[in-house]
Amino acid sequence: MKIAILGAGNMGGAIAKGLVRSGLSPADIVLTRARPGTPEDLAALGLAVVQDNAAAVRQADVVFVAIKPWAVSAVLQPLASAFTSGATLISVAAGVSLSDLREDLSRAKGVRIVRAMPNTAVGLCCGVTALASESAEGLSVAKELMGRLGLAVEFPEERFGAITALSGCGIAHALRFLRAGQEAGLQMGVPATLAGEIFAQVMKGAAELVLHSGNHPEAEVDRVCTPGGLTIKGINAMERAGFTGAVVEGLLASLPEK
Repeated sequence: MKIAILGAGNMGGAIAKGLVRSGLSPADIVLTRARPGTPEDLAALGLAVVQDNAAAVRQADVVFVAIKPWAVSAVLQPLASAFTSGATLISVAAGVSLSDLREDLSRAKGVRIVRAMPNTAVGLCCGVTALASESAEGLSVAKELMGRLGLAVEFPEERFGAITALSGCGIAHALRFLRAGQEAGLQMGVPATLAGEIFAQVMKGAAELVLHSGNHPEAEVDRVCTPGGLTIKGINAMERAGFTGAVVEGLLASLPEK
């Protein structure tokens, strides 16, 4: 399978890195960008970055669109004739709908179009990606590829904003919690770097407990809390400070405006 990624920025680069990490050959992946040269982090993985979008698309079975939303039409419309019939286009451009993409590729024949909403952790194969498509075949291809990069779920396109808030913005929310844990460790006398490393591993372990067991998070909380113990005292103190309400309000505030 030959893959072209239009855009070698943060998201395009993360997708490429994740695909290589998942076992795909760098020789089967090409990225494009307007400026000449290959960024060092991509070159270190054996990935090539070129400037010719059309040449990259002609050779690709799958084309990722990882460019700024405002530039999508200007880039895709001249490329319509370069797509091979049966190719799959996966757009990660926020806010660009399936109907917009189909209009841009109206002159392309037999192209399967998928809209994807990943987060940056796809580069470590720990991402979350929402997928919507007008084609079952395209959706199957996208699930196989994005499933290599973490959790890939089919979700109604009109509700993509919820996934943006939970997984895209949620990365920053989780990191702010990590930073708070680091600051608390520092106040306890733990060096900042070590406190951050410890609390990051704690967060990773907590997530794995839920993902592995399938339990409700509160069931795992109950396993840690003993009657009258330190853990429940800490949790109650956090709730008195408005912890759960603040998290919910923050995520709701991150919903994109319609």
